[in-house]
Amino acid sequence: MTAAINEYDSSYYQVALRQNQAVAILVVAYNRPEYLKEVIDSLAKNPESSTFPFYFFLDGGPGAKQEENITIIQQSPIVKKEIITRNRNYGCAKNLIDARRFLFDWCQYEKVIVVEDDIILSPHYIRFLLALHQWARKNFNNVGVVQGWSYCFLTREDKKEKLKLVRDSGSYWWSFVSYCLDQEVWQAISPILYEYETSFINKIPWSEEFYKERSKPGLSSFGPDIRSWVKQLIDTHAPIPAKEGKSLKTTFDLRAQFAAMNYDITMQDLMTGFALWKAGYVKLESVVNRARHIGKYGVTVDEGLFHLLQHDKITLDHFDEDRTITEFEEV
Repeated sequence: MTAAINEYDSSYYQVALRQNQAVAILVVAYNRPEYLKEVIDSLAKNPESSTFPFYFFLDGGPGAKQEENITIIQQSPIVKKEIITRNRNYGCAKNLIDARRFLFDWCQYEKVIVVEDDIILSPHYIRFLLALHQWARKNFNNVGVVQGWSYCFLTREDKKEKLKLVRDSGSYWWSFVSYCLDQEVWQAISPILYEYETSFINKIPWSEEFYKERSKPGLSSFGPDIRSWVKQLIDTHAPIPAKEGKSLKTTFDLRAQFAAMNYDITMQDLMTGFALWKAGYVKLESVVNRARHIGKYGVTVDEGLFHLLQHDKITLDHFDEDRTITEFEEV
């Protein structure tokens, strides 16, 4: 059995010493064990589930279902699993920022694959995502993260013809439910995320009635301050120094896009996208999706939004070719 580690236990910062890997899998969860089980079941079908270290960060506080989540994790066939429980409610923003801080700053992993608790993955997802990341970072100087989720409404037959195609994420900079990033990119984007955390998120009261504001900062009294701060950073956006190599060109005016966002820019995933943009990076996604959303309810989502975003119209197909693809084509 894998014991859960309280965040303030001294072993919290020693977990990585028991691992000998360059890549870690990060899974975050709060109060949706039925979704988490589906996510873990899909991860367990990946061969890497027997060799890679998996870290589960379970938020606490009102409504948390840590015991149910811990049971699901412990009963899974994933071999190397560490469970970190929060002793109070962090909210989505701080839980994710701190989890990445732990894996990159403290554990010094070279790459991290982030997985939220409401997205199921293909049996070759980890292998595919690492191959895409390696190819992207080798061929482009400005790819910050890669993801295997995309808005893909193709039939299985049409998907099979496009397995190697990739593109910049376009206007979907808010979607960071599962992606791969490396140490270099994290060090470039983390200063903005840490300022966002210390200047705003940490100032939201820790009392139970504010748990929604911690996950949806736009609902808090700091929402207007966050938006003003972001717009100030946009106005002072300096040109990114040229890097050696080929740049992946985005087809969207991201300055205008971020400037137009009001409520959403206060969210953690949008802030990750904003930090990437400020650091001169773009997000690359596969044309054919290797993941599918399943979350119809939660602190930041409901069934109406799920259908509005057409997640119910996306199917997840599995392709054995994902085990061997190493070269991709930009569209």
